[in-house]
Amino acid sequence: MQEIDYEYIAENISNVSRIIVRVYENKVLKNFYNTSSFPVDPGAPYIDDLLEISQNVGYFITPYFQYYGVINHMNQTLIIGPSYQLSATHSQIRDYMFLLGIKENYKNYYTELLSSITPMPLELFLHLLCMVNYYINNEKLSVSQILLFDHSSKIHAQELIALEKSQTQDSISYPPSFVHGTYGFEQKMLEYISSGNIDALNKLFTSASAGQSGKMADTYLRQLKNLLITTTTLVSRAAIAGGMPPEESLSLSDRYIQHGEKYNEPEQIINLQLHMILDYATQVHELTKGNTYNQFMRKISTYVHSHLTEEISVEQMAKDLLMSRNYLSAKFKQESGMTLSAFIQQQKIEKAKKYLKNSDRSIFEISTFLGFSSQGYFQNVFKKNVGMTPKKYREQ
Repeated sequence: MQEIDYEYIAENISNVSRIIVRVYENKVLKNFYNTSSFPVDPGAPYIDDLLEISQNVGYFITPYFQYYGVINHMNQTLIIGPSYQLSATHSQIRDYMFLLGIKENYKNYYTELLSSITPMPLELFLHLLCMVNYYINNEKLSVSQILLFDHSSKIHAQELIALEKSQTQDSISYPPSFVHGTYGFEQKMLEYISSGNIDALNKLFTSASAGQSGKMADTYLRQLKNLLITTTTLVSRAAIAGGMPPEESLSLSDRYIQHGEKYNEPEQIINLQLHMILDYATQVHELTKGNTYNQFMRKISTYVHSHLTEEISVEQMAKDLLMSRNYLSAKFKQESGMTLSAFIQQQKIEKAKKYLKNSDRSIFEISTFLGFSSQGYFQNVFKKNVGMTPKKYREQ
């Protein structure tokens, strides 16, 4: 059996793609190929999760729109990434730096380093994984046979490996798809979704050609379902970048993926995908131009989520949103049934729960980062909302 030089493969992948590649042996790091000279591995919060992937090849998407790939062979593991389709916002970068333990005064430097990561369409990244896997494991896989794991919403694509048997690989001819295919087309589509530009999106679909999408399955129906999954993943994040609340966007993506898996006619999948794209664009559009309820409540939710790591005051929020303090407080209470202060605390606690479970940051660091005046106050608010102390929540 030919001896495989994992170090050589990893180094050349990194040099060609400008993407970080790590080599592990028995889950112990041997080498870290880092062409951008990151002082802290940007994949640090996810390494344990990545090393748990047992398939020969797999990948997952982080809450910060980045994706990582894993190639396993015997006791060796290559971890490739991150790459991304959508750049993270400044607030997301600040949040991410906290998880990595990077001080605030390095924000500009680290932002530049993140910007140096090579952007790559998700489909192209998956083809890269398939190629490396073939060389290392001598295994020919299609993109559809790579397990999709979305770290944000814990979505597993439903039996992507179970391809339909109604048609064979040799008999399939893939017609062009109105999504995927060219990087420029995807970028324009995602840009219009983020800005809620429905007219431009409709014009793009009617006047532009997306080209031929890459082969992602052995049947046309499975191809369309896989395109729906990957497109929904990217579109949901474009909507978040446009101001749509993350939980709302990710829940909606769950529903579209689940609906798509139930359909057995290509026309149903195509119509669902088009409806999904326009639905997200419409919801982002309504953030600023929708009905009074949506416009007001979503504006508040977007503001709070954008400032969760600050000490948010109702008075400052009112100034930033060009409202009077009394109107803001009364209107929010009228629409939601709770005070604005209680809502802010609730959202901060939800964020704290994620830090407690997904990072090794101390309770003091978390309370300070989230803008609480003291650790004691944070612990009291946390226990009031969750029913237990932060320490007990982390340990359970």
